[in-house]
Amino acid sequence: MNLRYRFFWKWWLLCLAGFLLGVQTLPANAGAEVRQVSLTPSEDSFVLTGNFGLQLSPALVDAVNHGIPLVFQMQSEVRRPRWYWVDEALYAANTDRRLTYNTLVRNYRVTEGQEGRNFLNLPDALNYVARPVSWSLPAGRIKPGESVEVLVRFRLDPAFLPKPFQVVSFGDRDWRLDSDWRKFLLTAPAISGAK
Repeated sequence: MNLRYRFFWKWWLLCLAGFLLGVQTLPANAGAEVRQVSLTPSEDSFVLTGNFGLQLSPALVDAVNHGIPLVFQMQSEVRRPRWYWVDEALYAANTDRRLTYNTLVRNYRVTEGQEGRNFLNLPDALNYVARPVSWSLPAGRIKPGESVEVLVRFRLDPAFLPKPFQVVSFGDRDWRLDSDWRKFLLTAPAISGAK
């Protein structure tokens, strides 16, 4: 009886220890967020602007400092709500920003398309990654005074990680940064000079 009792408690403590070691939480301030979205008039159309916030988890800081590039994606969709059918898609776009660290010169680099910029420290590089994005909507898609649904998302794109880290990112919250889709209902302002 005494042997069974000890075995039970040892088994229970091992299970509890395994559970506690398996629980991984992000620091309170780590994550990606969509802070604000605005629609402003341009010459003959509108510009959609998204403001973002970004804080890396310790695992991602360690990864980028060891040479693993991180690609962040800002996605946007503009829809016209329709009560009688599914919403009409008016516009969709995304912007990718890549964060890398060069150990030889000890600087961070953020690239967007063909353009890039170097930084001496990670906080400045992250601020640059999360800087506002502006998307120019094609002329005639939205009419002044019209209400549209705008969906915006900011995330770490796991498709650009090396294959072993793609598997890790699937099950580890420290490797997943995603604001999820945030929906905004915006009214298109009047375009100056429009008749």
